[in-house]
Amino acid sequence: MSSLLQSHAKTLLCLFLFSCSTHAASTLPASPEQISAPYPHIKVQELSSAEQLIADFKQHNYQLKLVTADKTVPSYFVENLPNDLNNLPVEEKTTGFIRLLLPTVKAVNNQILLVRNELKALESKPKSAWTEAEQAWVENLMHSYDVKTNNIGDLLLQVDIIPIGMVLAQGIDESGWGTSHFAVKGNSLYGEHLPAHGGKYLTTPGGHVKVAAFDNLYAGTASYIHNLNTTRAYEQLWQLRKQLREQQNLNGYRLVAALSHYSTRGEAYVDNLRALIKHHQLDNFDQLKLDSNHATRIRFSH
Repeated sequence: MSSLLQSHAKTLLCLFLFSCSTHAASTLPASPEQISAPYPHIKVQELSSAEQLIADFKQHNYQLKLVTADKTVPSYFVENLPNDLNNLPVEEKTTGFIRLLLPTVKAVNNQILLVRNELKALESKPKSAWTEAEQAWVENLMHSYDVKTNNIGDLLLQVDIIPIGMVLAQGIDESGWGTSHFAVKGNSLYGEHLPAHGGKYLTTPGGHVKVAAFDNLYAGTASYIHNLNTTRAYEQLWQLRKQLREQQNLNGYRLVAALSHYSTRGEAYVDNLRALIKHHQLDNFDQLKLDSNHATRIRFSH
């Protein structure tokens, strides 16, 4: 269990779902952890077992080898986890967990990039040319990311993606391939403790530790990335990410070097994440695009 804590109150911005905003002020993109309704407004498919999910993947020909070959991942949004992933054969469990989480991670990162690109566009203009809505939007982001300087360059250091391979590796390690109690019951894959300002939570046996809980996997993933991007203990990660981006070499295997403080296991934790990324080729998913032609929503009943 990691010791990463949320430290900032979240200010609700306008709801915004997976689409770029370039015109009306009301469509300025929200940071993903502030989106309360993140999924497409389509019919939800209810499933009751991991075996049903794997069968659905097969029916739609959702295979990791095709995803990497086509550089496209289906918009297959699984809202929560089945409680029986351990009943699957090992290969189906591992590839199934990656497949169910991959589109969500991509969607969260896409949303961060929308915010980042909007910030970069504003940075290129004089502040006198900003609209009132744009000024308020930037101020909200400064508050949310705890940037005291009011400098967009400093904000951009923090408003950036976490590579998919790193997100998947941490989700795998912290949740035991999606089988932990906190993952199944609270959509908490990344070992977050209850934030100081409160919120939904589950407790360890005896109630000694409160673990953050979330409405869905999107919210849990968005919160984890936001915490990495706002917790001062990870300033080394922000600097390394900036350096790797400038070198056009930003990937999970390299960025996890900055995670020795995430877990009490220290460097052993980093080594394990790198082993997961390498063995399961998790960095191969960084250049994927979400297929926008068709979307699927799946929810498990426990």
